[in-house]
Amino acid sequence: MEIIDNENQAKEVLKDFNETVLVPTMGNLHKGHLSLVKKAKQVGKTTIVSIYVNPLQFGVNEDLDNYPRTLNDDLLKLEQAGCDFVFCPSDNILENIQKYKAPDISKKLCGKSRPKHFDGVVTIVRKLFEVLNPDYAIFGLKDYQQFLIIKKFFKKHNFQTKILGGPIIREDDGLAMSSRNNLLTPEDRKIAPKIYEQLTLIKNNIKNKTHSELIINSIEAFKENNIFPEYLTILNPETLEDANESDSSVLIAIAVKLGNVRLIDNILIN
Repeated sequence: MEIIDNENQAKEVLKDFNETVLVPTMGNLHKGHLSLVKKAKQVGKTTIVSIYVNPLQFGVNEDLDNYPRTLNDDLLKLEQAGCDFVFCPSDNILENIQKYKAPDISKKLCGKSRPKHFDGVVTIVRKLFEVLNPDYAIFGLKDYQQFLIIKKFFKKHNFQTKILGGPIIREDDGLAMSSRNNLLTPEDRKIAPKIYEQLTLIKNNIKNKTHSELIINSIEAFKENNIFPEYLTILNPETLEDANESDSSVLIAIAVKLGNVRLIDNILIN
């Protein structure tokens, strides 16, 4: 495994490789990230993981300074996973960077409380694509909105990189794996599986009850457990508009505050 730490080195080292697959990350890697690396190895010949905590996607009073940075541990995990290259740029990557606007669906869901977050995401991902020129890129579907935004953004800008999604990886108790889970108190960690429990309950009853009834009942159940939803909604998975009761394909999406930690999750029904 080779570590690359600047743009010029990346372009020189990678110029002769083909069927390259990029997994963009902010580090603090867990089994969810490593599942994307595994998928990358199945998709192409050369696997590249980027590790960069991108300040452009953090708003005022968000947790940029507290975001866990575990580079040595991450590199060990990636080497064990059979990764070929790791791109670990410094903040120099932001010098003279051209900033971009995310598609309009960025204003929904997480975009309501994090208004410039997805602009920062598409800006840095585009920069990574320009530097690394991957044939494929894989994003976890836990942040389904981000996945959809990136697909739409790069289709509009005529990039040739194919965007793929990797399934949500969960703990044994159902909680979606996330770097933020480490910030939960022991008491809140015990409560956290109720997020997926409730999403599963909605999924299992979606043909028997109205969407509004399912959402209202779920929000009450969450609040009884000191879980406070920022949003809980049943959507069309392509437009992120409210789904119709008759739709067979829907996205059940949620963001909650549990203690001081913001968590997201979803279930896609096809």
